[in-house]
Amino acid sequence: MEGFPLVSMAVRLLVGVTCVLQAALLVGAPIPSPVATLRMRPRRRAAAGAGVNPITGSDRAVDLLLPLGALGGLLLSLAAAVWPAWGFYLLPPHVRLPGGLAAASGVCLVLGNAVVVAAVATLRRETTFDSRGQSRKLVTGGIFAWLQHPIISGLGLIYLGLFLACPSPLVLGGLVCFGSHQKRRTAQEEVLLTAHFGRPYRQYRARVGRFWPRWPAWPRV
Repeated sequence: MEGFPLVSMAVRLLVGVTCVLQAALLVGAPIPSPVATLRMRPRRRAAAGAGVNPITGSDRAVDLLLPLGALGGLLLSLAAAVWPAWGFYLLPPHVRLPGGLAAASGVCLVLGNAVVVAAVATLRRETTFDSRGQSRKLVTGGIFAWLQHPIISGLGLIYLGLFLACPSPLVLGGLVCFGSHQKRRTAQEEVLLTAHFGRPYRQYRARVGRFWPRWPAWPRV
C-alpha cells in the first residue's frame, strides 16, 4: 500500500481544515437555497396538483437516494481521514496507488475551499435573500463572473479531493451521487432564477460557464 495518500499528514490536515471551514461557513454565513427540499416541496405539490410536471415515485426515490449516497461517500472519506486504516479496507485488495494522488488531493481541497469562500463572500456582500431563499439581486460580479454556480463547483472540487485522498469505489459512488444530485438541484434553481430575473439571467447564462469557466470567453472587468 505504499503511496496511499492518507499516509500524508499534510493531506489529513487539509481534510481537517476543510471540515472546520465548511462547518463555520454553514453556521456563520449560511446561504439559503431556493431549491432546498423544504422550500421546494410545496411548489412541487402545487405543480403536481395542477397537472404540471407531476411528481412520480421514481422522482421521490431519486431525490432521497442521491443525497444519501453522496453523504455516505463523504462520511466514508472523512472516516478514512481520521482513521487511515479504514482507507485500506475501503480499497480493493492489493491495490497500489501513486503518491501523486496526495498532491492532487491537496490542490483540489485548497482550490475548492477558496472557490466556496469567494462565492459566499460575494453573495453576502452583494445581495440579500427573501423568505423563500431567493436572491433579491442577480449577482454577476466577483467569482460569479466566471461561474454560474461557484459554490457547487467548489464543493465538487472538495469532494473530488476527498476521493483522491481515499480513492475507494464506494467514495467514487458517493461522488457520482453528489454530482447527479447537484445537477438536478441546479436545473430546478435555474428555472426559478429565469422566472425571477428574466432576460438578464438568460443573457448571463449565455456568456458564463455553469460549473467551470467558459473558455476562451473571459469575463469583462
